Amino acid sequence: SRTRDYHILGRVYNNMGDICHLAEEFQMSFVMFEQSGDMFLRDKDTLSYYYVLNDMAFELAEQGKKDSCFLITHELINLDKEGDMLTSYCCVSQAQACLKKQEYDSVIHYVYKCQSIREESAMALLLAQAYSYMEIRDSAVFYAELVLEKEPTLEERNNALYILTNDDDT
Repeated sequence: SRTRDYHILGRVYNNMGDICHLAEEFQMSFVMFEQSGDMFLRDKDTLSYYYVLNDMAFELAEQGKKDSCFLITHELINLDKEGDMLTSYCCVSQAQACLKKQEYDSVIHYVYKCQSIREESAMALLLAQAYSYMEIRDSAVFYAELVLEKEPTLEERNNALYILTNDDDT
């Protein structure tokens, strides 16, 4: 884009990061979110910048880089004075990082720290996956069904159906 409106450029790079994420190009997604963050800083939009930092942390989690993910999220949690949505989204990133490292008890811990967004389908899916890997099938099925009751993305729906297919005897 030829614009010098840094807010618009920040959103463009953010959308490109989301597209890369959907294509499972997590490193490229990280780079796009980095560019987005730079644009938001130029626009002096610190709140959007903080959310983009969490997006970057989530991409690190997807790559199995738990320590790097936690480094960013701990800084963001310290900045979140109200301890509200930003902290909750950081907990999602932390839960995803733990899932990639097969630390299923920690996944459950971080999901339950996500007070303000616990009802979202992503949270239910993380719980379903953790319980499924732990072979606690009744809980895995419960949360997988909960995912389907919400408004899941196509990927969340597929993951929930996979758990139901493999963990539900009925």
